[in-house]
Amino acid sequence: MKKWKFLTAGFLLFCLTSVASSYTMISADEEQEAEAPVSYAIETNEIPGWPQGPATESATAALMDVDTGTFLYSKGATEKMYPASITKIMTALLVVENCDLDDEITFSEIVYDLEEGSSHLGIQPGEKMRLEDAVYGLMLASANDIANGLAEYMGGSISGFADLMNARAQELGCVNTHFANPHGLYQDDHYTCAHDMALIAAAAYQNPIFRKIVTTHEYTIPETNLTEEERSFLNHQKMMHEDEEYYRDWCTGGKTGYTSQCLNTLVTYGEKDGKTLVSVVFRAEGSDVAYWDSIALMEYGFDEFSPVNLEKDGSDDRFCDIMGLRYFGKASRLQSPVWDRSPIPYMSGWLMLPDTADIADVTCEVANRSGSWTTLSCKYNGWPVGTFVGNVQTIFAPAQMVFEKDVEVVTAVQPETSGDHIQIESLDEVLTQTATIFETGYHRVMEYTQSHFLSVLIGGTIALAVLVVLIIVLIFRCTSESRIRRRRRQEEQERRKREEEIDKMTTAEIEAELRAVMEQERLKKEQEELARAEAERAAEEARIMEEKAHETERLIDELEKERQERLAAKNKGNV
Repeated sequence: MKKWKFLTAGFLLFCLTSVASSYTMISADEEQEAEAPVSYAIETNEIPGWPQGPATESATAALMDVDTGTFLYSKGATEKMYPASITKIMTALLVVENCDLDDEITFSEIVYDLEEGSSHLGIQPGEKMRLEDAVYGLMLASANDIANGLAEYMGGSISGFADLMNARAQELGCVNTHFANPHGLYQDDHYTCAHDMALIAAAAYQNPIFRKIVTTHEYTIPETNLTEEERSFLNHQKMMHEDEEYYRDWCTGGKTGYTSQCLNTLVTYGEKDGKTLVSVVFRAEGSDVAYWDSIALMEYGFDEFSPVNLEKDGSDDRFCDIMGLRYFGKASRLQSPVWDRSPIPYMSGWLMLPDTADIADVTCEVANRSGSWTTLSCKYNGWPVGTFVGNVQTIFAPAQMVFEKDVEVVTAVQPETSGDHIQIESLDEVLTQTATIFETGYHRVMEYTQSHFLSVLIGGTIALAVLVVLIIVLIFRCTSESRIRRRRRQEEQERRKREEEIDKMTTAEIEAELRAVMEQERLKKEQEELARAEAERAAEEARIMEEKAHETERLIDELEKERQERLAAKNKGNV
């Protein structure tokens, strides 16, 4: 019986151990699978003729040319990611776009509305600070307490400011972004993507105030009403600092980010060889991975791509031709040389293309129409590479460029290329269109005048009155200046006449004249001294007479007083 008990107990123990081991292995596998980073494809490496980009370790990444908006590198760029502190780029952009940085912010208890251990500058409720100092603290020191204060200052609350952030993101063309706070601390509904973050970062960098702040190496916030000590800090972007291993001389600024849920995020700005790039990396396992991935992306962009300028060279077209004024007749005698000058280009734009690109692979389609101009979106083998603008009737472009949709294709002679400039032929259509515009404008002005005669009459009368007043003021001013100039000319003539007279005089005559002048000055001085002495003597006599008058008045008062006393004594004796 005992034998069966031991066997049963051993069997049960074996089963329990097996189940526990299996559960442990399954849990470990699930945890490993959850923590394993998702690998996204590099979309730009699939573009025919596009330079192969680096194999970054960060989960997603993007590289963008700031000037043209062209994405040079895209790895899972539209995938949902959590941004951490690079959120503060949008926060700073909203502040510099909508506020006067000389204004003062007063922080409230909202500075304490943060999770424990998050970065801050120790801002206290009731503390006052210039907005400019606050934005420097936000961007360089990544202060979350300042982020909360700025959000309340602009939006009234965290949620109110988040609404402003989301509205601005939509304006910039973001496709997978929703902000819930101004600092980037983890929230499930606070997310963005590499594509959208590059758009936001590029828009911010194009703002000169933001660019000045984000490119600052070190900053000091002066003492405030509640803090006697200055707050000094360095820019967290290590690629800016020469003593760091990640230092690159082309790096101009950026923003770091980290939370345990988001891992490392990094935005980097760089300028080199006339190119301005911004890179974004998300979910890098370690700051070193974020930095080395960003360096690889930026150097890839600088080395493999160049901007191409599309513009019309108007050297063969006269200004009078452009204006539709080809036949002057007898009036040609009054023609000014300026009419023969070359006009400004009628088509311009920039594309960012690989150095090995063939312009024949660029296609264009209508992106926007505004008035008499059309904006074209250009693509290289299907990938957007920039835009340019041309006349709405006919788009002038290189003959080998293919146009899609409803844009009229222009057949032109093969253009000559010189460096980055592509020369474009013929402006006949522009000449006709320009003449039509002027004629239409004239008729519209006449129609408006006829239908609003009273308004035009009153407006013309007021304009005429203002013009008359200005003319009168100018006449008086010119007259006054003329009198001044006339007086100066007379003085100059007298001076020259006197110099000529002196030149003709002998030394003895000059000495005699000098002695005469000195004698006159001596006599004048003596007369002034006599007059001064006479004035002093008269003043002294007046003083003496005044003293005598006072003495006489005193004696009279004493005699009158004595007479009154005698009279009083006599009256008393009679009584």
